[in-house]
Amino acid sequence: MNIFHLEKAHKAFTKATLAFSSVFLASDIISQDSTVEEVIVTAQKKSENLQNVPITVQNLSSEDIDSLNIRDFYDYVNQLAAVSAIQRRPGTGTLFMRGISDGGNGNNQSLQGPSVATYLDDSPVTMISDNLEVHMYDIERVEALVGPQGTLYGAASQAGSLKIITKKPDSEFDAGANTVFEQTKGGDMSQMLEGFVNIPLGKNSAVRIVGYSDDDGGYIDNIPDTLNYPLFGPVSNTAYAKDNFNENLKEGYRVALRVNLNDSWTVDANVMGQTMESKGSWDYDPLLGDYNTSRFTEDSNDDDFTRYSLSVSGDLGFADLNFATSSVEKDFETHSDYSHYSLSSPYVEAYYSCYTYYFYACVDPSQNYNKETTVDTSHTEIRLSSKENEKLNWIVGAFFGELETDYNTRWRIADLPSGAAVPGSENAWYQTDQIRMDEDEAIFGEVYYQLTEALELTLGYRSFDYDYALSGYSGSVFYSPEPTVPAVGAYSTLSAPPENVNGQMSGSGSVSKVNLAYQLTPDTLIYTTVSEGYRPGGINRSTQIGATYKPDYLTSTEVGFKSTFNNGKTRLNAALYDMDWDDMQLGFYDVTLSKLALIDNVGKASSKGYEFDLKHIVNDKLTFSMSYASNEAELEEDYFYRGSLSAPSGTDLPLTPDVKYNFMIDYSFDDTSSMQINHVSVDEMWNDLTVSDRVKQGSYKLTNINFTKMLNESLSVGMFIDNVFDELADLYINNEDGYGVNTHILHTVNRPQTVGIKFTWNYTK
Repeated sequence: MNIFHLEKAHKAFTKATLAFSSVFLASDIISQDSTVEEVIVTAQKKSENLQNVPITVQNLSSEDIDSLNIRDFYDYVNQLAAVSAIQRRPGTGTLFMRGISDGGNGNNQSLQGPSVATYLDDSPVTMISDNLEVHMYDIERVEALVGPQGTLYGAASQAGSLKIITKKPDSEFDAGANTVFEQTKGGDMSQMLEGFVNIPLGKNSAVRIVGYSDDDGGYIDNIPDTLNYPLFGPVSNTAYAKDNFNENLKEGYRVALRVNLNDSWTVDANVMGQTMESKGSWDYDPLLGDYNTSRFTEDSNDDDFTRYSLSVSGDLGFADLNFATSSVEKDFETHSDYSHYSLSSPYVEAYYSCYTYYFYACVDPSQNYNKETTVDTSHTEIRLSSKENEKLNWIVGAFFGELETDYNTRWRIADLPSGAAVPGSENAWYQTDQIRMDEDEAIFGEVYYQLTEALELTLGYRSFDYDYALSGYSGSVFYSPEPTVPAVGAYSTLSAPPENVNGQMSGSGSVSKVNLAYQLTPDTLIYTTVSEGYRPGGINRSTQIGATYKPDYLTSTEVGFKSTFNNGKTRLNAALYDMDWDDMQLGFYDVTLSKLALIDNVGKASSKGYEFDLKHIVNDKLTFSMSYASNEAELEEDYFYRGSLSAPSGTDLPLTPDVKYNFMIDYSFDDTSSMQINHVSVDEMWNDLTVSDRVKQGSYKLTNINFTKMLNESLSVGMFIDNVFDELADLYINNEDGYGVNTHILHTVNRPQTVGIKFTWNYTK
């Protein structure tokens, strides 16, 4: 296994060792009582001590979420070393793990499925782009299951799974609330109010209610600017210019009911609802200066969802039963300024806004991309797991999932005459109206056999069937199903038909897992795993690149250890891995072929690297923790697109930093006051796979400081500074708003230095 990149590994481990040693040198007054806390996770679909689980799991506890002021997507992504992501605006996040990334390619519901699954409690909430933006309050923990989880978690868990576990109702009355006020440098004020109450309903049931309102002020300035269109002339954005125009308001609730039917059976019912309204853009234009952009039409996003879930768990005598079902109804509408696309496109003015067959004068070609999407999901899983036996244990289950995505996208020019618009679609020169249906069925299981008192063998298997259907239309007035007028004159040679699609495809397959775990000492576990993950194939919206694309598979070999030592004061977990990616799916745009996103199978790629997580109690006052990931992900063969070399073998996979790490220093001044210093470092990375189009994103380092003081048993106050050194971090560089000579390069950027105060109230009866 070609995994030991010795020079990089030596430098990285030297730095880590120096940091680790310096911490130990400070350990003059070590308490005999303090030990690293036990962490309970559900990575193997049962509650277990993290140190007994022979796979890599990166974990954020409820205390971590609170002390690090984790509220949303990028907040927790920053703290998970093996995870990278893109998100151009709130609610559009896509996750990657261990370098398994083709680049994300924007927010498009017709592209291939994600390589990382997202779970809320026991059910998936994974979608094709535009995933749920879960507000991180009253959360028990976050688990990042790193590496293929195909046997237990299925299709979208090709490279890993991310689980968000909410706090459950319990038998004690409990209530709490947070109020946060913060000021961003050069931006607007933000404020947040969140609270919960846990109410027992007799001896055997309880309800837990959570509510929140999170109002984020803007920090991107939409400055006055002018676009000079070749035919129409200059256009000003004065009507849309505004300072700090990227605002986001997120409001929602969760209601959880738990009923203990008896000592052996429990029912959990949950409903969750959220509305999110965003205005503006989270991108800046480096040609206009830091945190400046120029937008000429509306940028907004309205995102509403409701989630229902029900789970039943109980004792059947010979085994434990777990049943979980959930559904999500999500509606969102996006408006994005696409005026620079009109400038770079040779078609918009010539064929539409200035086409004199329909009218005698040009109209302003500034355009707006409008997307309306409805997503309905339902997932059901039933599992049986054995009682804890000395020799043989097992888990078997069945899974059924449906995901229906109905999306209608329109490229609109405000004053476009009806004769130049797609019939039945106001002001749209181009429209896509399609429905996508993904269905997945699987049976799965794992067997755990104790070969000796210290050595355990795990065998896992999943057999799956998938169905994929895509139907609808994409086109303009020239190529619409019922054109109002024929193409004439200079444009009579236009012959491309509307890109109608009405296709179905089915497939089946299987993935497996083999794991050996050896308990070297009571506090040290070593293990090796060979596991597989997959994504289903699908249908292209245009036949220009191929009517269908194939499934892709990931095979991982991992060696790791988990150890607690130094009298329980130090926990160190580490892993080495080597992954092979076959028939890698690549989503991309090529306007010379189609105005639609397409998917192609690139070929072979690989990802190799190592990770470690450390937590050390220095003394009664000081705790140090660190998470580190080093990764080398690249193509293993040349990728030719339409006969030309697009990316040679050895090309780095996009959005995968070579090194990412974070550490936290937690210091308690006394029983009532503490301070946390958190530092995140992300190495440089490429934004795209195609060599001719890609741009390298720079590295960045972010530091946060938090101070908390208990005023009494119920009330505390916290003061914090996020992004202490006011680092400008390019989270994603994209050219999705234009192409060709006038490609419009935009940088999605983090929030500048932010100073805030947080009041926390808790009451327990």
